[in-house]
Amino acid sequence: MKPTKKWTDWYYKTGKRYVTPVILIVLFIVAFVLICQMVKPESYNVKLFEVAQKTIRSPQTIEDTQKTAEEQAKAKADVEDVYVFNRETAQNRESLVSSLFAYVTEVNREAALNDAKNDKMTSLDQKLASLKGKLSKDVSENITDGVNAAMLTTLLQMNAKDLQTVEKEVVNALDVAMEQSVRRDNLTDVKVSARDTIELSNLPTSYKGVAKAILSYAIVPNEVYNAAQTEDRRKEAAANVIPVKILQGQVIVQEGQIIDREIYRQLALLHLLDQKMPIKQYAGFGLLLLSLGVMLYFFTNKQKNLDKERKNQYVLVFSSVYIAILLMLMIIRFLEGVDISNISFLFPAAFGPMIIKILLNEKFAFMMTIFTSVTSFFVFQSDATAAVNVTVSTFILLSGLASIVVLRDYSRRSAILLSGFVVGLANMAFVFLLLLISNTGLLTLAFWIPVGYAFLGGIGSFVLGIGVIPLFETVFGILTTSRLVELANPNHPLLKKIMMKAPGTYHHSLMVANLAEACTDAIGGNSLLVRVGCFYHDIGKTIRPPYFVENQLHGINPHDRLTPEQSRDIIIAHTTDGAAILRDNHFPQPIIDIALQHHGTTLVKYFYYKAKEANPDVAEADFRYPGPKPQTKEIAIINVSDSVEAAVRSCEAPTKEKIKAIVDGIIDDRMQDKQFVACDITFQEIEVVRSTLCSTLNGIYHQRIQYPDDK
Repeated sequence: MKPTKKWTDWYYKTGKRYVTPVILIVLFIVAFVLICQMVKPESYNVKLFEVAQKTIRSPQTIEDTQKTAEEQAKAKADVEDVYVFNRETAQNRESLVSSLFAYVTEVNREAALNDAKNDKMTSLDQKLASLKGKLSKDVSENITDGVNAAMLTTLLQMNAKDLQTVEKEVVNALDVAMEQSVRRDNLTDVKVSARDTIELSNLPTSYKGVAKAILSYAIVPNEVYNAAQTEDRRKEAAANVIPVKILQGQVIVQEGQIIDREIYRQLALLHLLDQKMPIKQYAGFGLLLLSLGVMLYFFTNKQKNLDKERKNQYVLVFSSVYIAILLMLMIIRFLEGVDISNISFLFPAAFGPMIIKILLNEKFAFMMTIFTSVTSFFVFQSDATAAVNVTVSTFILLSGLASIVVLRDYSRRSAILLSGFVVGLANMAFVFLLLLISNTGLLTLAFWIPVGYAFLGGIGSFVLGIGVIPLFETVFGILTTSRLVELANPNHPLLKKIMMKAPGTYHHSLMVANLAEACTDAIGGNSLLVRVGCFYHDIGKTIRPPYFVENQLHGINPHDRLTPEQSRDIIIAHTTDGAAILRDNHFPQPIIDIALQHHGTTLVKYFYYKAKEANPDVAEADFRYPGPKPQTKEIAIINVSDSVEAAVRSCEAPTKEKIKAIVDGIIDDRMQDKQFVACDITFQEIEVVRSTLCSTLNGIYHQRIQYPDDK
């Protein structure tokens, strides 16, 4: 077995299922590398404390975390400590002072009683000792630590009236002092002010000292530092700080300016010194591509008219065109880097949607427009401002939509070029409006140069598309209108082969093409595909032409020498042989499908009944085509048209009634045999096909008027 044959067999049996995922993974990696290469910041070879050779702007908006942290620290420092005012403190201190005077009165009363009882005077020292004992026993605060013995002695020497007067003055002064905010930092000032109040009072001078001492001792801070509230307020102040950001387009350093430490730090923060992006940005672009891929996957799976193989094919074509667009974006970015002003409007934005509409369909073209505009939004983030970035992305979106709307007839290159010219004019209008919105001066080159670029980009998209479409057709086996027109050329080598080796089959194919095309037009199907498919649907008969009735001459039938089983194998093989021939000649898959499916799993009745005569137990399944059954309505039409043409051609003197009977019989037989269950043809469409076949055949086999012979 030849190496090529081995590879082909492995591919169609096993390898085919792995090829699509591998290619998609490779395309994903290529797209990721291209996008990261385009969006990574430009690198500048600058050094600290040297003069900047050019003005450098920020390519992106980024938070300056260091500056933000500094502002937050400053906001925290500006928050004052939180103190909580406690009114009970004043009451407690007044109670303490009142208790002191109460104990003095109590000690004096006890001493008087003892003196009267014992006829003996209690000494002052004894009174002082008793007072100290009362003030220090079972108490939370020992007053004797703050009021010395001399002051206590003075209190013990006062009479009851003076004692009440001093107490009243001290309590009043204490009440006034403790009504205000008293903290540790202003405690001394409050005490001095309170003592001044006593000094200015009407107390005897000898009592003012003790009053000041007691008052000074009684005054304590009534506001306590609250660490929790202070921290909460500082956190709130820090949270309210607006993050410091370096904005996209912001000038980092002007040409001729010294690059100091702060400027150098900002350049490093923006990765303008090392040409790197943060890891999270790499991850972001990877997730962006993954999201686009998931969207494409689900969008493709929703296309019910595509089988699994064609879905894979569509995804591969779409991904490949997307890679081509990324390469074009890279070229535009390179031209931007060499300071060609407004060159981004030269980008062939219509290329992707246009080529996808031709190769796949309009729905995928809209999807490509979205992919291109979203990608461009990130790619064109450079030294330009965000407004310019949005303008370019909007232009790309509008240009892509215009290409889808304008492109209608793409069977002729001239029509495609005309569409390109119209899209170019539309591009000019889009850019004109966008520049007006951005308030660009009308009488400047900065206004009219991008308008000219947009026109060239529109035409260039279609010129480029015309050039690369044949490449995609060849690589992916995509069937386009222009490809169908090419295959319909009578000078095609395979058509010549059919005409030379099997002329009867060639004529039969032309007749089937006329019938099937008329039916397909009637139900709104792809009539050009049907016509071209009919040209090649029986190419498998060129391997053994004499074994098919339309190619037999002089009544010689080779099947007379064969068993029914041998004849069956030859007849059935023409579908698989035809598919193999077309596949070897790199035909599009829809044409191959027509050759393989145009008989579905129908029964080879003649040889089945002939075999049944010799062996009544013969299995009907052994005399059926291998299929598969028609997968599209176009192949279903060819299935019926092929049989109808052969049956009517073999009928003697076909009339309208005979033709109708043949058409009805074949269609009803196909439906009873469930040959159309795998395609989406409807009962209504089948009735349209039925009537169209009858009217077309009646036009071909109508009775002619008999003209008299000339004599």
